[in-house]
Amino acid sequence: MLTTRRYCTFLLAFSLALSCFGTPSVRAQVGPDDFIRTVAKKAINSLANKQITASEKEEHFRKLLRQSFELKLIARFTLGRFWRRATKDQKTEYTKLFEDYVVKAYAARFSDYKGEKFIVGKVRKINDRDILVQSEFILMDGRKIPVFWRLRNSKTLKIIDVLVEGVSMAITQRDEFAAIINRSGGKLDGLISALRKKTRK
Repeated sequence: MLTTRRYCTFLLAFSLALSCFGTPSVRAQVGPDDFIRTVAKKAINSLANKQITASEKEEHFRKLLRQSFELKLIARFTLGRFWRRATKDQKTEYTKLFEDYVVKAYAARFSDYKGEKFIVGKVRKINDRDILVQSEFILMDGRKIPVFWRLRNSKTLKIIDVLVEGVSMAITQRDEFAAIINRSGGKLDGLISALRKKTRK
């Protein structure tokens, strides 16, 4: 049985996957609930395909991150206050490493998928730019896990955060990165070095 932490990691991986399997860009006029529902169906069908290799999963994730997520915004957010202290070169390298890290870290979580059901619920406007879409994962043992998607409404709908059981995945990642930097004497190079090792660069 997966632990709560592993479920959160898997659900984030699943959420990242929702639009990576051949889903075209979705323009802002398409309803946010329909956006999530449509890409989820395609993702579930692909996740059930045991023929997908590790390299193919990574390829899908990279395409997803570049097309369906506000990757630069998320990368900046996860660096927190350290972004302002970073040099231009550090910001450039960190953003590239962040993409590689997310691809490698979460593509592998496809192996945890066991046929969980996914249901889209209500949509709530947060402000003039952001929308929150409620959804629910129904696990094999009957448990229901609430997942909320924060979307940025611009020329296209973009995912900027995922909240699993009330926990922001973006904030969780930011805290983990901050801990690495603090252990490195407050130096961003400590995080960059760690990301290089994790992504084998």
